[in-house]
Amino acid sequence: FFSEIPEEQMTYRHFIDLWQLEASELRAIMDQAHAMKRARQGWPKGKTDADAPLAGHTMAMIFEKNSTRTRFSFEAAMRQLGGDSIIATASDMQLGRGETVEDTARVLSRYVDMVMLRANNHSDLEVFAEAASVPVINGLTDRSHPCQIMADLMTLEESGVDLKGARLAWVGDGNNVCSSFLHAAPKFGFSFAIGTPDRFAPDEEDVEIARQ
Repeated sequence: FFSEIPEEQMTYRHFIDLWQLEASELRAIMDQAHAMKRARQGWPKGKTDADAPLAGHTMAMIFEKNSTRTRFSFEAAMRQLGGDSIIATASDMQLGRGETVEDTARVLSRYVDMVMLRANNHSDLEVFAEAASVPVINGLTDRSHPCQIMADLMTLEESGVDLKGARLAWVGDGNNVCSSFLHAAPKFGFSFAIGTPDRFAPDEEDVEIARQ
């Protein structure tokens, strides 16, 4: 994600929540994604990128919750980037049951170069990332879904929307996707209006992040 940013300038090693990264880092990710997608126009979906930036690297993808888009998009991306992936579901592992989350993180860090975790509980993802010695990506938790929002914002830009100064509206419950939109608002410079019944309102902590 951060190949355009010198390592010494990176403020956060994992990709857990959008509010934890600097606006410049998120902008660099977005710009690089646009450029890499343009470079692949007309190519077969399984063709590896010309520079194969993740050649020789393996990602572990752990799914505590079932997924269609997250699983296919991450696996396709790893192939396009020249890397490999190992997929495991909750039934394949002892995550948080016969083995602690911390132990699993430390063990997997010896086998792979990065981990994408789609977890039931956000706290488990945070514990996993703290114990891991390789980068960890949030593939969805009960609190947030940052990769989804980056993809949504990229789609808006591809449709001609200038995010800086834009006003986006959300009608529905204040769920994990809504929370990540709130996290993204101050980073990309758009305002975010939410229409939801009080009992389904987003977490006040996420609202305060958007107001900063």
